[in-house]
Amino acid sequence: MDRSTPTQFVVAVVQSEDAHDLVRRLVDAGFGATRIDAAGGFLRRANAVVLIATDGDRLPALLAVVRETCRTRVVARLPPLSEPLVAFPSAPIDVEVGGAVVFVLPIERTAFLGGVADPVRAAAARQRAGGDA
Repeated sequence: MDRSTPTQFVVAVVQSEDAHDLVRRLVDAGFGATRIDAAGGFLRRANAVVLIATDGDRLPALLAVVRETCRTRVVARLPPLSEPLVAFPSAPIDVEVGGAVVFVLPIERTAFLGGVADPVRAAAARQRAGGDA
């Protein structure tokens, strides 16, 4: 696993249907990822926000995993009724959903509060201090 200091913070908003596979594939590729479930957007459907920190050299590989995992799909959506008591329900409309919206932000500083976040570095620090690894 790459242990370099991350320089890029990636926020990927994806469909819930894709989130589990995306996180699994990112972890398999050596990226750490955090998933936060959310809702909203055009269709008021469930989605997920996946947070990943990486260095610039690995960014193309990360984006390739997102692109390969988060596909578009077509779903049927019932249009809202403007006048519920007068209007007749209309036929469902096919709407394309899915894919991903990805934000890439530079990391200015990283602070690990409340302890060391990297167990490998923590074990090395304990060993240098004469403690158990």
